[in-house]
Amino acid sequence: MVEHTASSYLLQPPILNNHLVHSVVNINNVNTGMFGLSISAAGAEVGDVLKASIGVMSGFNDGVSDEALGAAKNKLKLEILSEYESNLGVRAATGLESIAAGSPSSASQLCGAIDSITNEEVMEAAKKINGSAPILVSYGNVENMPLQRELL
Repeated sequence: MVEHTASSYLLQPPILNNHLVHSVVNINNVNTGMFGLSISAAGAEVGDVLKASIGVMSGFNDGVSDEALGAAKNKLKLEILSEYESNLGVRAATGLESIAAGSPSSASQLCGAIDSITNEEVMEAAKKINGSAPILVSYGNVENMPLQRELL
């Protein structure tokens, strides 16, 4: 799969409040990738929300419950199947996958790959992501934005 952007089921309960909008971005290519958290919070709360988000991500190093993993898989499969419902969605997905991976995958192939994801793979990915230094990008009032060294 080339690109997937979605709000994260696993991050919502611990950090969701009236001032927060968040999403998780994962962009993969044949031999590289990028993972990121996108958050939006009231100026005074941005530091706390960012620290809580990183804390939740760190918790994935120990894995997730079977129920949470199953729910996340089902949500992702639903998004993929919804994308493949229209000709435009199929063409866009096929084009992106062809560019990034060399050949497209069918919706059933993608759903099969999602079903095969294990908790161990989640932990391995989390350790890789959490083992790298975060890059912070911000706009707007950055007065309460924590410094990178405060997040490590």
